[in-house]
Amino acid sequence: MYNDIINENKNSMKKCLDIFIKKINIISYNRLSPYLLNNIFLKLNNKLVSINHISSIVVENSSTLKITPFDYTILKNIEKSIVLSKLDVTTKIIDHNIYVNIPPITESRKIKIFKNIKTEAELNKINIRNIRRKTNNKIKIFLKKKYIDENQEQRLYNLIQKQTILYINNIKEFLKKKEKELLY
Repeated sequence: MYNDIINENKNSMKKCLDIFIKKINIISYNRLSPYLLNNIFLKLNNKLVSINHISSIVVENSSTLKITPFDYTILKNIEKSIVLSKLDVTTKIIDHNIYVNIPPITESRKIKIFKNIKTEAELNKINIRNIRRKTNNKIKIFLKKKYIDENQEQRLYNLIQKQTILYINNIKEFLKKKEKELLY
C-alpha cells in the first residue's frame, strides 16, 4: 500500500508533465505540419474527437494547411475549434475546405508564444500541486482507518513533497529551455 500511494502519485505527476511537454512542443512548433492540429478537439455526439480523425489535413504551401472535413456540416465547428485554440493562426473557409494560415515567426509573435507557454507552465504547476493535495488527502484517510501509522504518514508526506518539487522543477527547466529556443 505504501508503494502504491507513491507510485500512483508519481504516475499522475509524470502524466501531467508529459501532457504539458507535448502541448508546449505544439505551441512552440516553428515548422508547418499537420501535426500542429493534433491536439485540437471538437465535440461530436457528446464525445471529444480530434480534428485529424474527422478530416484530411495537408500542407498546402509553406505557410498554409488545408483541412477538408469528411462531413461538410461540421466545417464551421472545426474552424471555431481552431480559432479558440492558442495557436495564433488565422482561418478562412473556401468551398468545403478550411485554410489555416500560420504567420511568420516575428519577435512579437515569439513573445506572444512564450507568454502562452508561461501560462501553461503555471497551470501545470497548479495541476501538480493539486495531485499532491489529493494524495495527501488519501494519506489522511489511510491514517484515520489505521492502514498506516503516524511515522509512515510523515514519511509519505515527505516523499510526496519531494516528488512535487521534482516535477515542478522539471516544468521550470523545460520552460527555461523553451525560452532560450524562442527568444535567444
